[in-house]
Amino acid sequence: MDDSKFYYGRGTADMFDDYMDFCNYVFGFNGSSKDFKKLLPKLYKEEYHPVESSYVVVENGKLKAAVGAYDSEIEICGQRLKCRGIGNVAVHPYARSKGYMKKLMNMSFEDMKADGVDFSELGGRRQRYNYFGYEKSGTAYQFSINDDNIRHTFGTDRKQRFIYKKISTENSAELDDIYALIQKQNYKPIRERKRLFDILSSWSASVYVAYEKDRFVGYCTGEKISEIMLTCDEDILDFIVGIYDYLGQHKLEVTLPEFRQVYISKLYLLAEGYSINPSSSFNVLNYRNVLLATVKLKSTYMQLLDGETVLLIHGMAGDERIKIEIHNGKISIEYTNEVFDTELSHIEAINYLFSPICPIRNIAKPFAKLLLPLPLWIYYPDGV
Repeated sequence: MDDSKFYYGRGTADMFDDYMDFCNYVFGFNGSSKDFKKLLPKLYKEEYHPVESSYVVVENGKLKAAVGAYDSEIEICGQRLKCRGIGNVAVHPYARSKGYMKKLMNMSFEDMKADGVDFSELGGRRQRYNYFGYEKSGTAYQFSINDDNIRHTFGTDRKQRFIYKKISTENSAELDDIYALIQKQNYKPIRERKRLFDILSSWSASVYVAYEKDRFVGYCTGEKISEIMLTCDEDILDFIVGIYDYLGQHKLEVTLPEFRQVYISKLYLLAEGYSINPSSSFNVLNYRNVLLATVKLKSTYMQLLDGETVLLIHGMAGDERIKIEIHNGKISIEYTNEVFDTELSHIEAINYLFSPICPIRNIAKPFAKLLLPLPLWIYYPDGV
């Protein structure tokens, strides 16, 4: 590389040490107690090639900006969706207001389109990332449980059905059980078995498993539970009271996606409080694919009424005119030339289709009102 010139583009393996030092510096991490490799080992271990998954600006041989763009996949009711998460958006303090972030974000978006990515996800300020097509969306159900809730519901002399254990990367049998359980889900994040613990322990989360004698009951991540899966959904209350006592924190927060309807129905009656919030910031590049997957998923936990609607969406990746039709339980979502009944800008479409609250749905066709919002979701450990 010619040090006298600017470089914009993908990072290279030889930048790894400088790249990690740069990201830690910009985010105020000291590289020891706070460090990207500790927070997100699934991304920043050198063997996972984080720099090659990033866009960088190099000015006179020095890193000045970086944007990470990390691939993942989800299988929903047999359909694969390609996701690319955006993270570690960093600009050196002395290089701000030069347009570096905008240039790198736009480069990442153009590559997403070329690579056939269906949707992207990130965490960050709403208006800051609206400029690049991201909007706070999806639906997260958040429950808050305290000592009184547990005592009045289960009593003070309660006995536990399950045995709990905090696991590490060394607990191969337990991780095999978790991996096998994930493979059985209608919503299945595609996670390499060898990277499973690194994924589940993202953001410094602990991973807990539960057994009933030799039967694997399920697992959860974090002292604030951000992911939970059980082999039998009806075990949810026994699992929650058990993990509550095991952790001994005197309070517990649990976040669930809409498609965990059994869990929601049980915790709704137990929790002191609950809220419904956007789950993350999403950018949809292929509305047809994402609609097909999420409508299929919704049909697994809710009876969908017959009807149809035609949408004209002016998406960031191009216009899509899509007909959503359900007839006798058969779902059809296809491109069409028919007259549309709803026209939406890109940000309007993300809200209309996926956000828990969207005022313009109040004037939608009855079919759309009943169908929406759809369960667009990324588990917290899969975020970047």
